[in-house]
Amino acid sequence: MSLSTDERLKAVLGELCPGDKVADVGCDHGKIANLAVQITGNDVFAIDISAASLKKTKDLSRELCQEERVVCLIGDGLFPVDNTDVDTAVIAGLGAHEIVRILASARKRYRKYVLVPHRHPDVLRRYLSDNSYGVNKDFIIKCGGKFYPVIVACGEGNVKYTSFELAFGKTRNEAMNEYMAERKKTLTAIIGKANGESLEKAEEELREIDKYENKRNNC
Repeated sequence: MSLSTDERLKAVLGELCPGDKVADVGCDHGKIANLAVQITGNDVFAIDISAASLKKTKDLSRELCQEERVVCLIGDGLFPVDNTDVDTAVIAGLGAHEIVRILASARKRYRKYVLVPHRHPDVLRRYLSDNSYGVNKDFIIKCGGKFYPVIVACGEGNVKYTSFELAFGKTRNEAMNEYMAERKKTLTAIIGKANGESLEKAEEELREIDKYENKRNNC
């Protein structure tokens, strides 16, 4: 049985390496956990607070004859793997506030994090910067008509973000340019309907886009 993967899942799996010891937090359908077994060569922990989601993961593992390799744990965040040798945490499919809560409440830090926040990525980036994490990659992908940031972090470091990078990440690629163009349209419409209300955050983000575009056009 082969598993279909979209661009978001491919981006996550592309950051895993042979030998990584992975915990997939918020495993849902279990595709990441099951494919991570094949990539890393190690057993993988699949964690979810929902018993129904874990059942989907268990069912998929059984279909793939990997039920002994995917260890399903019900629980909150990274707590269920406190006493394991996990060194890589994958958290994809949650909002940034929830990811921040999981990172802040964890009892230890990990060698590698693959983080894909679905909302408010600036909140996660600011948390990583304020709490001495390292960031090796931070790029945007497009999947199913939506844009997702992919942040590959480590438990120790000193990452710093500019105002522009807080909104759009560190890697200038085509997906980022497309996302930025859509954000510009959205922000312009919001500001245009404000009727004199203060929209400082939206205006600041729009100024950062304009500065980036001016710089790019003058190169």
